[in-house]
Amino acid sequence: MDYMRRKLEGSIEEWARSERHQPLLIQGARRVGKTVLAERMGSELFESGFVKLDFQTDLARTSALFDWPTDDVDGLVQRIAEYKGQPIEPGKTLVILDEVQLCEQALNSLRFFAGTSWRILATGSFLGVTTKRRSLPFPSDVRQLELHPLDFEEYLWALGEHAMADDIRTHVRTGLPYVNHDRALDLYRRYLVLGGMPRVLDAYRAEGTFEAAAEVQQEINATYTADMTDPENGISGISAKRIWDSLPKQLLRASTKKFKYSEVVRGGRRERLLEPLEWLAAAGIVSINDLTCDVTAPLAPFNDEEGSYFKVYVADTGIMFHKFGIAPEFFLDETMRTSLASDFRGALAENYVMQALTANNVRTFYWMPSDKVGNGEIDFVFQTRLAQVIPVEVKSARNVKARSLRKFMEEGRSPYAIRLSEANFGIEPIADTGTTLRSLPLYAAFCVGPTMELER
Repeated sequence: MDYMRRKLEGSIEEWARSERHQPLLIQGARRVGKTVLAERMGSELFESGFVKLDFQTDLARTSALFDWPTDDVDGLVQRIAEYKGQPIEPGKTLVILDEVQLCEQALNSLRFFAGTSWRILATGSFLGVTTKRRSLPFPSDVRQLELHPLDFEEYLWALGEHAMADDIRTHVRTGLPYVNHDRALDLYRRYLVLGGMPRVLDAYRAEGTFEAAAEVQQEINATYTADMTDPENGISGISAKRIWDSLPKQLLRASTKKFKYSEVVRGGRRERLLEPLEWLAAAGIVSINDLTCDVTAPLAPFNDEEGSYFKVYVADTGIMFHKFGIAPEFFLDETMRTSLASDFRGALAENYVMQALTANNVRTFYWMPSDKVGNGEIDFVFQTRLAQVIPVEVKSARNVKARSLRKFMEEGRSPYAIRLSEANFGIEPIADTGTTLRSLPLYAAFCVGPTMELER
């Protein structure tokens, strides 16, 4: 089966060719494909391939290699070569430290490889969590990258739909309608069901059934639950699991989908639930989107004493769909899908867009007017490096209205607004604002960000 092309490959190749010779640390949630990507890039980019230490499967013996002073990198590499029974050549062999967060000395040792001829790549999960409890500092002079679940473009690549991915980018730029719009929408809906976890897509590609994909999703959900309830985490595992289980319901709410502690557990309070929520975010399992009331840059979170204005999304929409417990075939049948509550379809679409923006490393907020008059709300806003603030509205159907968007454009100085829906591409002026509304299909969300290319 063909490997899954990942966008991070270009950054890894640039690192491998760089003369700076920094160690590389790839972070990301569990099961997003860090190890497979590291191994493949080691095989493709380095003359002698790679040598891998797996701290997850042999922690005691691999950790012992770092019991000596780790600033002696030549001696450390020699011990790794002897342990693995493989030669390691400077500049020609990639040394992979897999799940490096499990060994504090190994993580700290990365800083000593900067400027040497040894090429080191480490992968890590829970790094935002585990480093809080470590006695050694987080290593400096390390190049850091983050790997997310596959976005919709990478999903198209995995299905062999490279031409469609290119076409979508072209139509985002021109704003002209796309002839394969309905087919792209069908693939988008399947992505909502499957999500972007590599093993889920592998199961779907290999067996062609949603049942096979759902089995892997269930296993990933169980793995995440086991991680968050591990007593070694130092958090309330029960509270973390309750937060995790509450997210589908929170996003289904007809009114604002802001996170409510009271819907996690009766009488829930910020003081009790904040730490497990931050743990879930640091582990890459959820994404948090804060409220802003700003219409001009720089955007800043709305500051209230309770710190209670934010939304929480599941990092992978396929895992979220699985948590709803609805049969994929039911959702993908047009007649049956329209019988589902619009709030359900809206929750999936909004979570999907947050996943796409996160994969693009976009810092987002949701927006409400500072006077809180009415129910006006914009799902996402972000700023460009030119201090432009771009609003993004998400609609789950073809018939769309954008009252909140118009209000924002009247008050701000945005050059354009974006509306994501099931409608085809299009451009229309926003009356009395001097700006335009770029209508993009939901499947084009992977193009949205501060550097998106648009023709005037």
